[in-house]
Formats: sequence, C-alpha cells, structure tokens
Amino acid sequence: MTLISHYPAPMKSTLIGSGILLLGVNAAAIYLPTHELTIGAQATSAALGLLIIFFGLRPGRRKVIAQPPAPTTPPPPPPRPEAEIVAFLALLQENARLVDFSKEDITAAPDAQLGAAARVVHSGCRKVLAEYFDITPIRTEPEGTTLTLDAGYDAAAHRLLGSVPTHAPYKGKLVHPGWIARTVKLPRVTGTTESRPWPVLAPAELQISA
Repeated sequence: MTLISHYPAPMKSTLIGSGILLLGVNAAAIYLPTHELTIGAQATSAALGLLIIFFGLRPGRRKVIAQPPAPTTPPPPPPRPEAEIVAFLALLQENARLVDFSKEDITAAPDAQLGAAARVVHSGCRKVLAEYFDITPIRTEPEGTTLTLDAGYDAAAHRLLGSVPTHAPYKGKLVHPGWIARTVKLPRVTGTTESRPWPVLAPAELQISA
C-alpha cells in the first residue's frame, strides 16, 4: 500500500482491481489446475506488470511551491584598514584643515595668505602625526656626512642619487636622513551607517540664525 498510496485515486482503483483479479485467477488455477486457467493467470500477471510499469514511468503532477524572494542585504562594510585611513584623514582635516587646503585652488592666492594657511596646516598635521605615529629618522648622522653603503644594504630605505655605479659599495653624502614609522595607532572607526559605510571626512556646517 505504500507504493500505491503515491498514485492518484483513478490509478489506485485500477491497480487494486487488477490485483484482485490476479489473485482470483491464480486461486482458480491452483484449485482447478487447467491449461486455460494457467494461461489466464500468466496473462493477467503480465498485464498487471505492464500496467505498474506504465504508471511508474508516467510523470506525475508536481506541485510548484513559490520560493520567497531572497532577502536584501545591506552593502558590506568597507575593509577595516581602509576605513581607519579615512578616519585618520578626517583627523587631519579637523586639526589642520588639510582637505580644505588641498581641494582649494591657490593659484591666485598671495604669498602672505598662503603662509598663514601653511602655518595652520603645519601645526595641525604635526599634532596628529605625533599622537598617532612614532616617526624617527632612518639615518642618525647629520646631513652632509659622507657615508658608504656596502652590498646587501637596505635598498628600500635608501635612495641613490646622481651618478650611481653598477655595483656596491656606494659612497656619497647624506642629503636627507629619511623617515620611518616605528609604531602606528590608527583612530577608531565610528559614526558609520549602512547607507554611509565610510567615515565622514568633515561634516557639513550650517550657521543657524535666530
């Protein structure tokens, strides 16, 4: 009954009726073993087998279930290092007005005005760099000192200027000591939302009148 229960009602009735007929013919062939009943039982068995194969191979009706729409997901947050860099740039804007100064066209500005603006930018940048970076010179020798770089020197930390020979050692005067960051402390990322995943560099300012 487990197999038959998967078929629709008309198919069930046909299969059950054929099974009862097969049982009757086989019982008659057992109790009245004649050649005609034996042939009839075999024919009925074959017919019932073909009927089951036919219904088994026939595609049934499938109930289509509507799938619910996929939930919309908010845009992923920006990678953490990039967001912290934006937050650090916001500090430079807040303390040194660096973004304002860089975005402004200073082509026609007089030198006195540029000098006053440069003092503000310099003071603010110096404060932020001192708070979030430990920056030290790469070379501790005074500028103008004659140095010799042997083979295997840190090429990324030195830039060779002028007429440079093909192979070390390289001998020359120190023009700039270079800088290297020993420690970095990036600011925390705050104030972001799903619609605005990046930190604000500088909020829009409105002067409220009474």
